[in-house]
Amino acid sequence: MKNNETYLEIIGGRSLHGRVCMHGAKNAVLPLIAAGILTKETVTIKDCPYISDVDVMIALIKSLGADVTRDGRNVSVRSRATHASVKDALCKDMRSSMFMLGALVATLKEVELDYPGGCRIGARPLDIHLDGLRRMGATIEYTDTGVKCAAKELHGANIVMKYPSVGATENLLMCATLAKGETTLVNCAREPEIVSLASCLRAMGARITGDGTSVMHISGVDELGGCEFTPIGDRIVAATLVCAANICGGEVEIDGVGRNMLGAVCDAVESKYCKISGDGNSMRISSFGKPKAVNVTTAPYPLFPTDVQPQIFACSLFSDGVSTIKETVFENRFAHAKEFIKLGADCKVESNVAYVQGARSKTKAIKLSACDMTASDLRGGAGLILAALGINGKSRVYGTEFIDRGYESVEDMFCSLGGNVIRKTVR
Repeated sequence: MKNNETYLEIIGGRSLHGRVCMHGAKNAVLPLIAAGILTKETVTIKDCPYISDVDVMIALIKSLGADVTRDGRNVSVRSRATHASVKDALCKDMRSSMFMLGALVATLKEVELDYPGGCRIGARPLDIHLDGLRRMGATIEYTDTGVKCAAKELHGANIVMKYPSVGATENLLMCATLAKGETTLVNCAREPEIVSLASCLRAMGARITGDGTSVMHISGVDELGGCEFTPIGDRIVAATLVCAANICGGEVEIDGVGRNMLGAVCDAVESKYCKISGDGNSMRISSFGKPKAVNVTTAPYPLFPTDVQPQIFACSLFSDGVSTIKETVFENRFAHAKEFIKLGADCKVESNVAYVQGARSKTKAIKLSACDMTASDLRGGAGLILAALGINGKSRVYGTEFIDRGYESVEDMFCSLGGNVIRKTVR
């Protein structure tokens, strides 16, 4: 424990009631801000959350010489970058620095990037990104700390991605908008955040079709213009609230994200004790606080999202049977399991599969008790908060610097619903 270290003190056992309006999605906002350097004109992204990842992205783009300002929830990029070296400590703080690859190669015809950082949940290599850029005419040089890309001229290409990577799809999409000729992306990611980025690029003058499907077509243009754009709501924050209501019971309404964006999560959570209604752009969760056992496998959209795996894991701690949770996206995404064991959870991880005996199971007596836990990644931290909310007693969750990367004042969000979550500092 360090002096001045912050933690969340959580007194669990309370049901949740109320309404929460979703801000712009972290995973949509970050590439949208990066897209702002594709044009000399002003691009304003609205409804940006107050999270540390947005702060880091703004600082990173400023470090490239671009003019970036924040006015409340609006972030405006008013110029292109003036240099292409992203050799900065900011790269180590955030995975989304990778978006500079496509944007800088497209505008400055070169980029030098330190290997991106972020949560340590797996290798997350850049090979799909780099293979696509190479096919569009870029040369790739590996350095001790990162990679250099350069291209005298970018041209369209047929690119078949070996995996539907969200980041690679977004990177190659941005790059292709300014490449000469036609580009086809095959086996691309289908996430709503991809559609959000494509919609913004179209508003800037890009010619894109097929977003939301596995095949996208991009016709390169000579230049892009400015726009104002509002991203989609944060479906991962919304999914976290769905899981919280499932655990704690109560009635929670969510505005800004509909069930259609969370189909796999809702299917995993819904039971006779937890009903989810609504469509379009809002939803209501009515829960008795009795989660069911689950059998889920993480996979690319529209299947169960890896970013909700720790939260559904937390639900399974309170379930009525044995849950099986298989992680296929990131190989190191079960760090929260050892923290759940501190609570008294009966869970084990074998390779990429977790088995969890729920506390309401009739075959084995399991008592969960409040304790101190430490988050080691963003979504894992959310899972720890949910577990603490479901247990009578006082828990502490450390590692708030990870949670703050994607959740805006998470303590205020849960307190607004009747939870007891207080941010404190070790003195």
